[in-house]
Amino acid sequence: MVNLRAGTAKTVITPPIGYRMGQWGLRQGRSTGVHRDLYSRALVLDDGETRLAIVSMEVCGIPAETMREIQRQVSGLTGIPAESLLINSTHNHAAPDILLGVTPEWRTYAAYLPDLIAGTVYEATNAMRPAVAGHGAGSLKGWTVNRQYREQPVDQEVGVLRVDEPDGSPIARVVNFAAHGVCDGGQYLEWSGDYSGELSSTIEEVEVGAVAIHLQGAAGDIHPFDWWFGNLESKHLHTHEDTAAFGEAIAREALRVSVQIDPITDVVLGSVSGPLELPRRQVPWTVSAAEKLHKSLSAKMGSYSGDVWPEGTTTANAAENHPEMYGNGRNELSLARNQGLPPVPIHVQALRIGDLVISAHPGEMFNELGLAIKEGHSGERPWVASYSSEYIGYVSTRRPYAELKGVPVGDLVDMRRFRRFYGTTTSPFAPDAGELLVERAVELLGVV
Repeated sequence: MVNLRAGTAKTVITPPIGYRMGQWGLRQGRSTGVHRDLYSRALVLDDGETRLAIVSMEVCGIPAETMREIQRQVSGLTGIPAESLLINSTHNHAAPDILLGVTPEWRTYAAYLPDLIAGTVYEATNAMRPAVAGHGAGSLKGWTVNRQYREQPVDQEVGVLRVDEPDGSPIARVVNFAAHGVCDGGQYLEWSGDYSGELSSTIEEVEVGAVAIHLQGAAGDIHPFDWWFGNLESKHLHTHEDTAAFGEAIAREALRVSVQIDPITDVVLGSVSGPLELPRRQVPWTVSAAEKLHKSLSAKMGSYSGDVWPEGTTTANAAENHPEMYGNGRNELSLARNQGLPPVPIHVQALRIGDLVISAHPGEMFNELGLAIKEGHSGERPWVASYSSEYIGYVSTRRPYAELKGVPVGDLVDMRRFRRFYGTTTSPFAPDAGELLVERAVELLGVV
């Protein structure tokens, strides 16, 4: 007997043409068009006792205020509580910079998003019908790299959740894979869903009727192709062709896995959420020293102004070629102002869909920490959905902290020597924060 009901919906969330692009510091122009629309996609599941929703948004991240309003509106429209609502950002860099909210237009867009997202979940709720579900896993080897330690192995797992009507008609395909959403480069002044958009659209073209959701994984230190920091020789120049090739490769593997999945009729759902406080990073330099350094470097280097990327730019070489944008001491000043503040409160989620369990949490979690969650759970191998809920910054492993210990603040700004530690050098969290997050995630996976 089929106990599960499922519904899906997707909504265009592309900003207006003429908004500033944001995300890439070396691209400061206004959008002139749309390469591929940005979407929010939602899957709502109900087993008769528990109702939960999985939502992806093709944005870089979600401000805390916006996230709280999304949760409030979704709960009011559908009755789905925050602990049962997984909101995941694909970490798309061809999207507006709503995380900073420094312009009226970005703040206007962020304020409108809750209406769009809540409406998407509500539409999916109203589209629920009897469903079966199952999951499987594949692997996409050779397409991603650890951008700090290029020889270090990375998690290449492609997780797939298949949801169909009992007669086999597709309802949803959910794909869990970890890689930064940085394929479409700053030479374009067009909105785009990046590789996540290509991934989803490719699956939706094959599985007609399905909504294909990309759940971003622990991609804090993972880049596509060979974009490890410091690689000045990459031939991948962040073209739309690069983006399509990467997204389609993930989609092909997901489709291969999907056809091998035998959905089951009796699917039990579950969700739990628990609080956690992440300790803040303490640095040895003072605010006054950081301010002095920043002013000195800014005067020496000057400022950057360019509508699009200079020719030949990649995310792997941008900082080395343009230290005036990335190595002017701004990050070090921000960290100095972080001192003495209380820990950062977050919530960690765990969801169950039959035998599949998913760990969801805020933050750009480094890949090794995501693997630690997968390997730390005693049951069937879980999924990891980083970039969920509100954006809080990078969550690094201990190793780079140890390698940076004792480096003077005046040396850290040298992009040719220390750019590869980006993500650690910019993280607001203490070296043990990642381990605390892993411990909490594994604990919740054990009880969901």
